[in-house]
Amino acid sequence: MRRANSWAARPFLASLLALAFAFAACSPDSSPAPEDQGATPAASHAVTGELPLPEFTDCASTTHPTLPAKWQATALMQDFFLNTLWFGNFVYDESASAFRFSVADRYGIDFDLLTTTDGKLYLLEGGSTMPTSCSLLSSSSPFTVPTRDWLAEQAVCVGQAPLLDKDQQWWKSPSGVGANWYWYDASDSHPFRNMFYAAPTAPAPIYEYFTFNYFPSFESVDSTNLGEILQMCQGAGAVQGESQKYAAASIETLMQKSHFPETDAQSISKIQEWIPGISECSSTGSLPPDWPDQLQMTAFMTAVSFQPNPFPTRIYYDWTQKAQNTTLYYYPPAPDTYAQVALLLGDTGYIAIEKEGGGYASCQQVLPGPPVTNWKNVDGCECRAEIAPHTSLNPSDTPTKILWCPTDLELRQVFWTWYSDTGTPVVFMQSNSSPTAGTGLTLADYYEWGPGSVAPAGTFDLPQECQDKPKQPGAFPKACNNCHLPLNSGGGS
Repeated sequence: MRRANSWAARPFLASLLALAFAFAACSPDSSPAPEDQGATPAASHAVTGELPLPEFTDCASTTHPTLPAKWQATALMQDFFLNTLWFGNFVYDESASAFRFSVADRYGIDFDLLTTTDGKLYLLEGGSTMPTSCSLLSSSSPFTVPTRDWLAEQAVCVGQAPLLDKDQQWWKSPSGVGANWYWYDASDSHPFRNMFYAAPTAPAPIYEYFTFNYFPSFESVDSTNLGEILQMCQGAGAVQGESQKYAAASIETLMQKSHFPETDAQSISKIQEWIPGISECSSTGSLPPDWPDQLQMTAFMTAVSFQPNPFPTRIYYDWTQKAQNTTLYYYPPAPDTYAQVALLLGDTGYIAIEKEGGGYASCQQVLPGPPVTNWKNVDGCECRAEIAPHTSLNPSDTPTKILWCPTDLELRQVFWTWYSDTGTPVVFMQSNSSPTAGTGLTLADYYEWGPGSVAPAGTFDLPQECQDKPKQPGAFPKACNNCHLPLNSGGGS
């Protein structure tokens, strides 16, 4: 693994680290929360010592997963910016050179579309299995037929580790100046999750128009009716005046059908048929509990830069001392870059590079203070969906809430974070993170959760290398002040 970027690029990384471990709302980093669910999901313990860090095992295979020639799947898709979830029902058939994707949200978006390898986009109507009518929307579809290999040629399997109780292969795939991430079920090599750091600017499969996608179901099938549907569509007339509108590489045209915030019962019923266990929140303000005053947690922190692998991470938080220590361990470590330590103390924060065997190579003051315990409320997070226990996306005994947090709407950056009703963090991701700023941290998958855990003596001591460092106003984004001390003080860039 290549080392992280130089300190010239680290100020932004630092703020990401702070957040990542603070779970607040700042720059591209990650954030945790309270009790009983996470990547596997996060376990809750009465902690008397350090929780075990998550670990990778070797990839069972480093050959790119090749998907079946015919498959069907469902999807939960989280937008790069908008505060609504989309849901999908997909059918692929290589022999028909076609891909059918039905998409819906709670607010009336409800499309049944078919796209072909020659660039046609058809609108299907009149039946979920066999439609009764078909019309041509565009001969230059922005939505392409997926290939059987979703990875770029230089993609690398980092290792295997569980997500939601399922062993997954973690693949990073170079894209532009950064990396997209793909998780494949280790048992059958079918997609389970993917993360894209930027929306496409050219035609791409529908799921690439969303930043963070889960596939609750994905299965090979013996046959489809896409060939029969396509035969019907090939004799269909074009919809007058729609071709140019539906050729734009964006989902904005599909968004025009939304009547947010009014919900649509028919769309909701369809979504629940596709993905059992998905329901509405009792209200958008139905949020998980605040953080406890003292806690410990562990996570994998993942970047949208290609160089770094996910960081096994430990976080100690103590609101009684207004302090937080987030230590990210390089995987694999190097002598001078063994770990990055983010120390958030009072109204300021530091990031130090720890050397293997002890001591620090460098330190800078480029972070805010720790997040407040009620950061989800302070940042205006909204509950956008709930997932029932013992379902494909929630193996725990407790309902999980999916939260949308408007971190920095001017930069079109938002947080998507999942928490159990008891407050345990599951996953945190920040959209539109920069892969060229520091390590570009954007994602946290939580493994262990220890509310009430008291940090060992010395955890929040400031290293000698960090002392007397001049404060750097503007070193972290203003959005950090949404959740971190000093709250809304006007600091940052």
